[in-house]
Order: sequence, then structure tokens, then C-alpha cells
Amino acid sequence: MGPDLKSFEAVLQSQLATIERITDRVSASHHLRASDADDFASHVKLKFVDDDYAILRKYEGRSSLPTYIFVVVQHLFLDFSDARWGRWRPSAEAKRAGKVGILLEQLQTRDGRSFDEASEIITTNYRIEVTRFDLERIAAKLPARPRRQFESDGSLAERDVAARGADLFVERRDRSEVAARVYAVAKRVLGRVEPQDKLILAMRYVDGRSVADIASLLGLDQKPLYRRIERMLRELQKALEADRVSAEDALTMLEDPAVSFDLERLFADDEEEVAAATERSA
Repeated sequence: MGPDLKSFEAVLQSQLATIERITDRVSASHHLRASDADDFASHVKLKFVDDDYAILRKYEGRSSLPTYIFVVVQHLFLDFSDARWGRWRPSAEAKRAGKVGILLEQLQTRDGRSFDEASEIITTNYRIEVTRFDLERIAAKLPARPRRQFESDGSLAERDVAARGADLFVERRDRSEVAARVYAVAKRVLGRVEPQDKLILAMRYVDGRSVADIASLLGLDQKPLYRRIERMLRELQKALEADRVSAEDALTMLEDPAVSFDLERLFADDEEEVAAATERSA
């Protein structure tokens, strides 16, 4: 093993506790059974070692290393779940019910949330004005689909007794409020940027592509692209600070598995505009 690989092995060892902690949080947020959680933990560790620590070698220092690890583990879970259970797609009935129907089915079928949990997330985190009666009516029409195997709320409670405390409930409620504010601010900022800028941000933070990949795919110079992304992030940071949301609060919210923040949905309303930007860049 060469000296460079030894240094990356040392980085992995120093961050192993962080990787395990984040992996446990992601497993808990998706209510994985113990056996599936163990398999996912093994999958994550293998991926961090694969191809001579390729994941760590791709770290560009644009964020803190724990934040980078958090994003990587989230993407690894999507790959893991797709391979084990198949990619989730909304049913025709959910599509007919519109965004609320798709979101309700996603939360219940894909994410294993109860109807009450899904309803709370839709009305609180996403701030969608819909009555419980309408949600029940939509849920009744959704087809019965095989669900992934999740642990019961009781077994999860046994595994983490502290999570039942009133203090944690208050913290998570506050973080849900922060999530809603971050979403609203980010949506306003995205509404002001050019379609190609929106595409770049989606490729970077939804698809997880490197800046080099984005530059190659869009035919852009890589060095100015870094500054372009940094400029957009500074604009977002200023907008958040104007709304009294600190970067620390936003990061804490993103790292809480009990708080739903769907980056894909943040860009979903602009699919036609983003598609047009893609065609112009091709």
C-alpha cells in the first residue's frame, strides 16, 4: 500500500465512529429491521474502502468532512434500497391525486411511515394545506402495495429509550420548523436563478455529481464553475441569515433523521424548466 493510500486509511479510521453514527441514524429514520440495518452498515463500510478509498479521495473540502459523509451515506442508502427492494415509483392512483397523493404514498409505502406520521409531515414539514379527511380519502384510494420490512415503533423505542423524552420531541418540532423555513427560503432563491444554475445545483446536491462531472456534462469550464456554485451558495446563506436561520441550525436539521427534507422535491416543481436547460446545454 502506497503512502497516499495509508493516509486515506488513517482518515477512514479517524472518521469510523462518525460513519457508524450517521449510518445508524439513516437506518433508524427508515425503520430498517435489525438484520437490514446490519447489512446496510456493512455495505457502507465496504463502499468507503472500495476502489482504494475512492469516496474519501473525492472529498474536495467544500464542506466539513462529517457533512460530506452524511450526504454520501444518504446516497448509499438509496443505492442499497434500490438493489434490495427495487426503485419506488408512484402508482397511477397517487399520480391522479397530484402532489399530495404522491407524497402520501411515498411516505407510507417507500418510507414506512404510519398514516398519522405521513399526515403530520405533509401538513407541518411541507406546509401543505389539506384536511385530514382529504388525506384519508386519498389514502383509501391508494392501491395496497408490498411494503419494505420495517421494525415496529415498539421495537424502535426499545432500541433507543432516550428518543421518547419530551425534550427530544421539542427539539424535533423546532427542527421541523427550521426545515420548513429553509425549504421556503431555498425555493425563493431558486426562483430567482437562471435555469442552468438550477440544473447545476440539482446535479451537485440531488444527484451528488462532482463539479468536474458537471462541467464535462454541460460543456463548462471547471474552474469558473466552482466560483459559480459558491456564489449561489452565498446567496442562499444570506437569504437564510435574513430569515434568522444559521448554518449550524440548518445542518443540525439536515442531520436529524426524524426531520423530512426532500431535496428532490425542492427542484421537482421546475422539471420542465430544468429539462429545457439540459437540452440547451447538450
